[in-house]
Amino acid sequence: MTSTPFSRRLGVLAALLVVGLLAAGAATGLPGMAVDDQPSGDEILDRVETRYDSADTLSGTATVTVENATASSTATVSFAAKQPEKVAYTVKKAGTTYEAGSNGSVAWAVGENRSYAREIPTEAELEAYEASGDRERLLGEASQYGSLTDPVAASNVTATLVETTEIDGESAYVVDIEPTDDAATVAGTLWVATDDSRLLQATATDGTNETTVRVSETQFNVSIHDSTFEPPADRVSVTTTDTYDSFAAVQSATELSVPPSDAGTFTTATVISRANGQAVVQQYAVDNDTVSVITASGVSMPFDQLDNGMTVTVDGQSATAVERDDRAVVFWTADGVTTAVAVEGTIEDATAAAATL
Repeated sequence: MTSTPFSRRLGVLAALLVVGLLAAGAATGLPGMAVDDQPSGDEILDRVETRYDSADTLSGTATVTVENATASSTATVSFAAKQPEKVAYTVKKAGTTYEAGSNGSVAWAVGENRSYAREIPTEAELEAYEASGDRERLLGEASQYGSLTDPVAASNVTATLVETTEIDGESAYVVDIEPTDDAATVAGTLWVATDDSRLLQATATDGTNETTVRVSETQFNVSIHDSTFEPPADRVSVTTTDTYDSFAAVQSATELSVPPSDAGTFTTATVISRANGQAVVQQYAVDNDTVSVITASGVSMPFDQLDNGMTVTVDGQSATAVERDDRAVVFWTADGVTTAVAVEGTIEDATAAAATL
């Protein structure tokens, strides 16, 4: 059975966007009816996919509860989706509201204390990175919004119809879902409306936590304005990334003064642009290692939060050096521009590489 990303996103949107998995639930306590002459579990899943995949738009609300032996947490989720790649949702939990979405090219999220918006890599970009052997790095960068771009990886499951019962007065098929992958740890059950193949409830367990998603409202093919899926301009700015394969190309693509390095051979550079600034990350091949040269203005970089640094001198410039987990970085700021050199090695290695700029 095949499943498109959109059908997976719509079919179990409430569950996927919040917990990232298909879920299934506790027994209703109502007497079950005979399952003779009923469709198989696989046929029911096919009907669900067809029902949701044929919709141009979808919206609704759900309640999501996650519990284990010692704690329980509940959130209310409002969701919307529109063909082919637009999705948005709002999560209200313990008095706090979180929002996230994707307009198909940009994925974004707004929380209580932080927000982001990033371009989604295109298939062409993924293919280019794959050809260069750097696909994993790009996917790693995209992982911040992975659940938005592809909420659940396609996987093989076995679906078994357990019974036909009632849930909130609606007749429902109860279908157990078991992954065929031996490494998978999550299994669950779906409650599917017998009359129109709507997802009514889903719960899943990983052996420790049990997640229950109760879909209280689902609307198909309603009018949803495209602005619903755009990043809120007053709270989040879009981050864009562009990659260059020559130093001359990256130098001409930014107003930052990008220093070349004599430490090795230039391989690639990425320009990261945000509303408040820009950063350039150059990569140089040195023997079997990689030296990274970062130039940033108005953009916070990970090394800004490093502590326990020591003071070193690079070409007469006072700099801060930090060593962590067999990696080291040396960085300094002058005229509002931060320069950093990161290596696989020691502070001495990073300082030596910084001296080649």
